[in-house]
Amino acid sequence: MKKIVISLLLLFTLSGAQAQIGTGFGVNMFLSADAGASMYSNRYNDNPVGFSGGISVGKWILTPLAFRVGFDFKTIPSTYQGLSYTSSFAFADAVFLWDFTSTFFRTRNWRINVYPMIGLGLAYRAGVTVGNKTFGTDHEFQTMLGLHVPVRIGNHWDIFAEYKCRFLPEAFDGSNGDVYLHSLTGGFTCRFANSPFNRHTEYESRGTDEDWFFGVGIGPNFSSFTFTNLGKADMYGVAPEVMFGRNYSNFWTIRFQLGGLTAHEPYDTINDEAGESYTFSTLHADLMVNLTHALKFRRGKKLNVLPYLGAGAIWRYDDLKFDMAADAGIMFRYYVGIHSDFYVDFKYTMVTPRIGGGTGPESAVGGSALKPAQFWVGLPSLTVGYIYNFGHSTTRYRLPAHWCAD
Repeated sequence: MKKIVISLLLLFTLSGAQAQIGTGFGVNMFLSADAGASMYSNRYNDNPVGFSGGISVGKWILTPLAFRVGFDFKTIPSTYQGLSYTSSFAFADAVFLWDFTSTFFRTRNWRINVYPMIGLGLAYRAGVTVGNKTFGTDHEFQTMLGLHVPVRIGNHWDIFAEYKCRFLPEAFDGSNGDVYLHSLTGGFTCRFANSPFNRHTEYESRGTDEDWFFGVGIGPNFSSFTFTNLGKADMYGVAPEVMFGRNYSNFWTIRFQLGGLTAHEPYDTINDEAGESYTFSTLHADLMVNLTHALKFRRGKKLNVLPYLGAGAIWRYDDLKFDMAADAGIMFRYYVGIHSDFYVDFKYTMVTPRIGGGTGPESAVGGSALKPAQFWVGLPSLTVGYIYNFGHSTTRYRLPAHWCAD
């Protein structure tokens, strides 16, 4: 299931880019390679350091947004082996880079820049042998936050420094509790058909003050463990949310959302009652695509359908725990006025078992060992709310070509 999610992420973005890259598919593409050091942080190893290297290919799909697909290789001691051995790890990522200077300033061709990164992908650890016992391969879902700092040294070349922090499931590689893998690398980027002043697509926002919005909403969520006990009313919680974002074009929207309030640990089948209640919050970034205008901008369409994928932080307040979460969903946004929209949002937030307080079905790993399948621990939610659009809005709705006032 996790592989399906990542595959859908790639298809979701690449298909959208193919449909909405007004400058042509080969323009503003890039190839990067890097190498450096990695550090494995978990409760069993004393932060061992090893090698990290990678390669990626990507494209600027909007003036402020690039998408890339990357592969990283690392050699570092496994949790099973202690500090005296070296294991091989591999990571595949779908990553978004945000050029925030072009979001808030008109200058788009700075020699030195800083791009925040957020990514989703898969982690893989090759099989390891400890004494006479062999542990099989391990693979899991992982999320990533990082910074990419490029320095332009020519018309088609950059050198860069990059930091990544990967958030891994607590049971990955036989660990327990917080599991992070840090890397600090340096490398180079080759830019093909580079046109920094022509990254925009058709119907993209032209001014830095256009097409921003703010929204509030509320609705129920459900504490899901393999979607059991859907009929148990006391397993539902309250999910208020606030959002802030921008419609960068008729097709691409980016939003930041803060939400969450109450949820439950697994259902108590012995006492026939909901699991322990807890309070939480999640802060995530979502990339949304507007299917209503997927092929071309359609005037006079008030209903916009926006599927999305995202990732961000989640934390509990009772016994403070922090981790990363991934989310996916679909938002229906209806135009009611120059500044106003109503929306309905169906979302599934995948959380780690240590945040949700329970596990999904167990899967085989490391030979005969078992661990929870992380995808099945989540918080599906339904939210109804209101969106206020600031200033001039050019991308979400336009009057029919032959419309005239009475």
